[in-house]
Amino acid sequence: MCDLKAIRSCRSLLVVALLVVGSVILHADTCNINTEPFWDSNITNGWTGQAQTFEAPSANCSVLSDWEFKLAGRTSPGQITFNIYAWGPSGPVGTALYSQTLDWGTTDQVFDVTGINLALTPGQLYGADIDLQGYSDKSVYFNFNQTGYPGFDGWWYNPDLGGWNDVGGSNQYFMADFTSVPEPGTFLLLGSSLVGVAGVLRRKIHF
Repeated sequence: MCDLKAIRSCRSLLVVALLVVGSVILHADTCNINTEPFWDSNITNGWTGQAQTFEAPSANCSVLSDWEFKLAGRTSPGQITFNIYAWGPSGPVGTALYSQTLDWGTTDQVFDVTGINLALTPGQLYGADIDLQGYSDKSVYFNFNQTGYPGFDGWWYNPDLGGWNDVGGSNQYFMADFTSVPEPGTFLLLGSSLVGVAGVLRRKIHF
């Protein structure tokens, strides 16, 4: 006959492992920054790049997962590059920490950059940069108020105007989602459960 005791033990450990996985998912903190409800009809014009400075909301929400923003339609189809940089007093610092090229069409368009999963250092200033690849007509939606995200500024880029310019009192029209990294002890518990399941599965079931 089958060793029912071994089968039941395997099932029990599998249930424990699944419960731990569920715990990791449910207890991951999530938070966001959202300036979209405060849009005051401003649209960038005459600049070839725009960026928004930001920080991780907290140590428990320090992984940037998604960034959403909006552009006006351009005169003909083209592309933009979305980048995340460390940010300093004069603009981007070093190389991009994250970069993705996106298609940009001729009608107003909401871009939702997902799967960024970039771990940030709490207290460090960063910038979400939209490189318009030389295009300088109407482009990035922004707010000329800081109601939605006070204390952090929008920046604009034009090589003919000295490069990056900090426009105090403005924010990009954006929504950013952040998550937390589970504590090492949670991963240890999950690993232990899975190892236990694997051990039981290696046992022979006698007939």
